[in-house]
Amino acid sequence: MTPQTEDNQEEHNQEEFGTLTLPEGVDVPVRTIEPDDVPALQRFHDRLSEKTVYLRFFGSMQELSERKAKYFAHVDGVDHFALVALDPDEPDEITAVVRYDRESGSERAEYAALIEDRWQGRGLGLHLTHQLIDEARDKGVRFLYALVMRGNRRMLNLLRALELPEREHQEDNARYIEVDLQSEED
Repeated sequence: MTPQTEDNQEEHNQEEFGTLTLPEGVDVPVRTIEPDDVPALQRFHDRLSEKTVYLRFFGSMQELSERKAKYFAHVDGVDHFALVALDPDEPDEITAVVRYDRESGSERAEYAALIEDRWQGRGLGLHLTHQLIDEARDKGVRFLYALVMRGNRRMLNLLRALELPEREHQEDNARYIEVDLQSEED
């Protein structure tokens, strides 16, 4: 990566997305992920339940290694993009992450979301995903897809709550779901 590209990436990563107001009236700060978020991502992972980790990563993961945390924290803002929600009472703590990773040279990107257990079921994932979709559309992403474990009802419900056309099929113990982002604009 050239120094100029790094500067542009840092400028983009520091972009603020403002505040989401959850249905219960709680205001949650949202911003793009930053390279400096590595320790916060590791603390975030440490607060997740074993079940939440299992449903997201399709297996057990006792800790988020520094290498994986660096991978998740470094995005280019175009093909790889992520938003984080911050704890309103502890602004250095991440409570949720949503991201997409575009397939090289395509209009398709893999979608992933991870919400801290105490913030699940409060609308945070859905609100963040709507913001992520706006960014994805602006960057030319037409489809988001996710491989979701069959028992991950919250993620399945979140994807359906987007009210966008979707295609779905079973793959072993998971469901492959692809959402068309363009139809809402038509």
